[in-house]
Order: sequence, then structure tokens, then C-alpha cells
Amino acid sequence: MKRFFLRVTQSLENAPLTLATFVASFFALIFTRLLVENSLGLFGNHTFFYFFFEFTHTFLFFLCAFFLLVFLVRWAGNVNLAQASNVLLFGFLVILTPPIIDTLIFHGSGFWSFYEFDGFLGLLKRFVTLFGDTPSIGITYGVRVEVVIVTIALGLYTFIKSQRIKKALIVSFLAYAILFILGTFPSWLTLFLLVFQKSFLAINQNDVAALFLTPENIFARHLTDFRSVLNVKMSIVYGAFSILLAAALLRREYPQYFIALWKNARLPQVIYHGGLLFLGMTLALFFTEAPLTFDFFHILSAVVLLCAVESAWLASVVVNDCYDTKIDRETNPSRPLVQNALPLELYKTFGALFFIASLILSGIVSFSALLLLLSYQALAWLYSAPPLRLKRFPLLATVFAAFAGLLVLITGFLAVSPENGLHALPLPILFFLFAAYALCLPIKDFKDVRGDKLDHVYTLPILLGTEKAKLLIGSLLLLLYVLSPLILSARSLFLPALFFGSLSFWSLQQGTDEERSFFAYRKLPGIILAITAFYGLTIFSLLF
Repeated sequence: MKRFFLRVTQSLENAPLTLATFVASFFALIFTRLLVENSLGLFGNHTFFYFFFEFTHTFLFFLCAFFLLVFLVRWAGNVNLAQASNVLLFGFLVILTPPIIDTLIFHGSGFWSFYEFDGFLGLLKRFVTLFGDTPSIGITYGVRVEVVIVTIALGLYTFIKSQRIKKALIVSFLAYAILFILGTFPSWLTLFLLVFQKSFLAINQNDVAALFLTPENIFARHLTDFRSVLNVKMSIVYGAFSILLAAALLRREYPQYFIALWKNARLPQVIYHGGLLFLGMTLALFFTEAPLTFDFFHILSAVVLLCAVESAWLASVVVNDCYDTKIDRETNPSRPLVQNALPLELYKTFGALFFIASLILSGIVSFSALLLLLSYQALAWLYSAPPLRLKRFPLLATVFAAFAGLLVLITGFLAVSPENGLHALPLPILFFLFAAYALCLPIKDFKDVRGDKLDHVYTLPILLGTEKAKLLIGSLLLLLYVLSPLILSARSLFLPALFFGSLSFWSLQQGTDEERSFFAYRKLPGIILAITAFYGLTIFSLLF
């Protein structure tokens, strides 16, 4: 019997697995779980909002559970990450059982499966009593059976692999502890958030319900019923948590891939995209009646939306790199595909994951943000990928890239604006920002002149020559700085605008091919971005 179980576990562990097949299998499990739930509920009349957040909440909850348990499975079986993932994926079939068990017990009504709410002492009691005595609401019979199965199965797996009862008991205990914390997570969050507002032991289930079930607004999103509040808030929490866990897992298990992706992120562009998002949010606060709120869920929502924007940028980087290898061999030899730091198919899978993450995370905060970042990805594809590959045409490429940047700013504006529209944002400011983005974008092309020539990509530095292009772009940048006080109707900005505009013009003229120079072409985008940031801070200090 022992040999039989050992052969079964080895068969599961050694099944072929790639990142792409794992992602497909995990999504298939989640969709099947949702199909089972809704089939048993006879596909009730629900809105898109309901189905979207049922998906995000379920998906992100189980994703966090997987990330936490995979470390435990790896230690339990003394196996590598791929083998542990195979075992855990098979074990995740158990997530299909709770809806079936609950429907059989409660005959399809009279129960609600979600979380257990309680204070600290109550949580300790529930920990030793398998979630307490309220199986019709919170952690239902079906979920409790699921937890017991997982706890026993992981203990059995550990014993089969190690032949050590003590290790098996430790793994079972840790598995139960992880599942218990996830099943009571809103309660632990409430204890953390309210610990400075009232006595720690006085925090109870009513406080948890008030925090996670009370209708409220998170930025421009109006939450009107308690189930939506729970789904949205926990999606925000698990969205941020899953990003941290995914990054930690990649950094620990595949540091070479993590470092390659990190170095390839293009820090100036990361800052640029984050700056555009928060500029849009700031403009919404200034031009609309949006309240300035600094509570936990608003701050975390802003972080999740920032991660969505940066994921969209990273997805566009992958697309660009896949079609720019000829250019990169000449002018960007540190790119991961040029250095063979990442296999091409794996790199494409990372790109797909960044794309999916940008849509899910943005949709959690705002459906407008989801559509805008989807449009951003469409523009990025048209810009980089054949057959159109619009980056070959200087004026058209600049317009598309600048418009993509404007979409990020609008994402921030619409996420915060209570009217959920652009009519409150003055058009002169919108056009001015578009012109500013369009003028700044060609600066990145100076470093790629040799590679662009080989790939027949016609940028301003190629068409005009580097010196004339620097003079033209620098002059137009200076003009934009000087015009900004007129656009903002703020005469007090004229001298700062003249100073920072002149500094930008001068810095651009110092650009050189010499890599060791402070003004190397590769560093120019970061220098211009820093000058722009200081001017932005000056505007904020003088006008606000």
C-alpha cells in the first residue's frame, strides 16, 4: 500500500508543467468552481458587477491560498517548486466540493458561505473548535469538510514522503493554521486596523461586520449592498497580497528571472507611469468634488491601481522586446532576450500574466480603468508589433505613444472623479499635457539611433540628425514650460517655468553617446523626468 501511494505521489509530482499550463489549469479550476456554485444556485439573476467580483474575490482568495500552501508542500515533500505545484493543483480539486456539500445539507437555501467574524478571544476558541458553532453562515459544513480533507491529505503526503510522523503532524497543523487565518481574514484585518481606536479585546464581530459589510464609496465606486462591499474590499486586499506573494515566490525560487524582469522594467518609465496616474487622481481632487480620504481601503485601492498601471506598462515592454531584438542587439545589449536571461516562451508568458494582472487589478478599483488600460494595451500592440508596427513612422508613433500616456492620466482621473466623466477636466490642460508627453517621448530615441537605422525605424534623431533633433525638441520643451503659467492661469509660475524650461533645454543639448557621461543619451529621459517632477512640486507648493 505504501508503494502504491508513493507511486501515485511521484506520478503527480513529475507531470509536465510550465508556467503557461499552470496558469491555464488554475483559471480552469476557478471557473469550474464558479460554474458549480452558480449551477447549484440555478444561475440567479445577477449583474455583471456581481459576477465580476465573485470571480475576483474567489480567484484572488485561492491564489493567495496556493502561494502560501505551495511553500508548505515543497517543504513537506522535499520537492522543487514545479513538483509542489503539481501536487497542490491536484489537491485544489477539493475546492469544487463545498458548494455541493452545502447544497445537499441545506437543500439549496438558508446558508451563506464566506468568513467567520469574531474578536481575538473568539477566534482562539474557533481555532480549537473547527470554526465554531455557526455552520449555516460563515464557514459552512462544506468548507469545514474541505479544510479537514486538505489538513489530513497534506499530513498523509508528508508521511509518505518522509516517513516521519512528527513532520506530518507539523505540516497538518500549519496547513490548518493557514486555512483558518484565510477563513477568518477580515477579523484579523479588523483587529489590526482598530487596535489604536479601541481596546484590543473589546473588538468583536460587530466591528468586523461594520468594517466589511457597511455600504460606502471607495473612490468613484459606489457600494450599496453588504455582499458587494465584502467582495470588493476583500478583492482589494487579496489583490495587493497576491502581488507581494507572487513577487516573493519568484524572487526566492527563480532569482535570475526576477532580477532580469526587474532590471528590464525601465525605471524612468515606471516612475513616469506612476506619476501620470497620481497626477490624474490629483486633478480629479482639484477639479471635482471628490473627497480626499486616507483610510486603509482608499490607500490600498490606490496601490492596487498603481500595480495595474505598472503591469500594463510591463506587458507593453514584453511586446516591444519581442519585436525589437534586432535593435536591442545594437543599442540595448542588456535586454533579457538579447542576453538569453529568459527563454522566449517564458518571457511571453510573463507578458500575458502582466496583461491579465493589469485588467483584473484595474477592474477591482474601476471598470473605467479596466477599459482604459485595455485600450492602452491595444495602442502598445499597434505601436510595437507587426504588421503595422507604428513606431516606424515618427509623427504617428509619437501621437500613439502620447495618447497611451494620456490614457493612464485619465485612468487616475476617472477612478477618483465622483461624476465618472471627463467634463470637469479643462480641455486646455488635457491638450497641454498631451503635447508635453508627445514632446518628451522622442528623447528616448537618441540612444537607439544605430539600431533604429538597421530596423528601418524612422525617428526624429534619424530624420533630422541628433543635433538638430535636440535643438528642436529642446526648444519646444522650453516653449511648453513658458506656456504653462498661461494654461494654469498662474503668473507666479512664470519664473519657475522659465528656469526649469531652460534647464531642460540645456540638459538636452548636453546629450552624448558617451555612456560614462552624466548626460549620456540613455540617462536623458530620467534627467528630463526629474526636472519635470521638481517643476510639478513647485506648481503644487505655489498653487495648493
